[in-house]
Amino acid sequence: MKELYILLLLSISTGYTVVSQTFSDLASTTPNKISFSNHSNITHSKNDMASDKETKQYEYNHHRISHEVEDDKQQNLIEQKANFLVDEALHSFRKKIVLPSLIKQPGAMCYRSAFKKLKHIPDSLFTLKKTTFIIENAYYEERESYAEFKNTIKQTGNFLKEKMHELGYDQSSNLAKNFILFQFFSDTLEIKSKKLQHLPLTYDFDDYSGKDDWTKMFVKKLLETGKGQCNSLPKLYMILAEEIQAEASLALSPNHSYIKFQDDQKRKWYNVELTNGMFTTDAFILQSGYIKAEALQNKIYMHPLSKKELSSQQFLNLALGYIHKYGYDEFVNEIISYALELNPGNINAHLIKSNYNAFKLKYTLDLLGITRENFSEIRHHSFAVDLYRDVVDQYKLIDDLGYQKMPEEAYRKWLSSVKKQEGQQDNKYLKSTFKSSILIKQ
Repeated sequence: MKELYILLLLSISTGYTVVSQTFSDLASTTPNKISFSNHSNITHSKNDMASDKETKQYEYNHHRISHEVEDDKQQNLIEQKANFLVDEALHSFRKKIVLPSLIKQPGAMCYRSAFKKLKHIPDSLFTLKKTTFIIENAYYEERESYAEFKNTIKQTGNFLKEKMHELGYDQSSNLAKNFILFQFFSDTLEIKSKKLQHLPLTYDFDDYSGKDDWTKMFVKKLLETGKGQCNSLPKLYMILAEEIQAEASLALSPNHSYIKFQDDQKRKWYNVELTNGMFTTDAFILQSGYIKAEALQNKIYMHPLSKKELSSQQFLNLALGYIHKYGYDEFVNEIISYALELNPGNINAHLIKSNYNAFKLKYTLDLLGITRENFSEIRHHSFAVDLYRDVVDQYKLIDDLGYQKMPEEAYRKWLSSVKKQEGQQDNKYLKSTFKSSILIKQ
């Protein structure tokens, strides 16, 4: 509050200084004593003297009135200039309202570095393996080894290729590649000749949203523990798909992400739900009850993300890690704005943008001393009104995209529903269909 008043007062006082310097030459020069002297040696008659006296009085009154009029004009000009400067200051003040920077927090520069690295990756060189490591390593303050991470992914890719060969899968088939990936996540796989065994990956229901421990969201944690959630499991699937040259896509649903891939003829899409290691149908995803028709029309849910849209999602993940570790500042807006530039329909980026707008508005209202009780006072501060409109406009944009908030309890209930009999039957049928299609014909 004090900072705001000081800034306004400085703007106003500076304005008056400029006015006084600009208009000082317009002030009329008041006749001085010399102007009325040097006439004492002239002889006058009484009438002449009376006439002279009246003339002098008239001239004096004229000068006095002229001087007062000129003073009034000058004062009006000063007031007009001051009012203009105040209005101008208020109009531009919004641009000067910035959230306090968190850049000096330990490790915050690592996120700046990561943002720069991600932006400079050419589209042709974009990979989830590289970008995921950059994002997670920013949180770890650049203490991790990319060589080790890359080697782990390479070894896993080799394991998958060798297992495909052992099982007699067609290694040129995209369906076969995605099926071995599905088995890697949901089944126990062994290569007996090398005494290698891989156990299925499981869903970590403990702090699955990373509220207490953000590293629960990471692929690194999944690789180390064999447990993940709906962020890390699909991401690792996509990374391994890159490694074995399988075509797969990330797709979103409320509070969730999953995998979509096509058959070899590219005629049909299939869904992989890694939460419980099952193939699912679109009908199952729609059963959540929180996907509106507008959301499907605007492709914010159940839509296979393109490489550019996937890149947008990675920038969002960078922002989420920064927010969890440090909070909101202008750097968050910088990241999210870039994510939305890549994908204007990124619903989760819009939600973070909304949070940023609301956070900035609250910060501004706190400076102004405006609370619920005296909220009407906001009308006196045009820059605060503009921020309020930003909040309202962003809410409307999100609504227009078809977003509907899914409560955490509803999400938990939806996750558990995949274990129901109808889900089991869909999964069993699809697995059987795939197995008959992916074997190399002898």
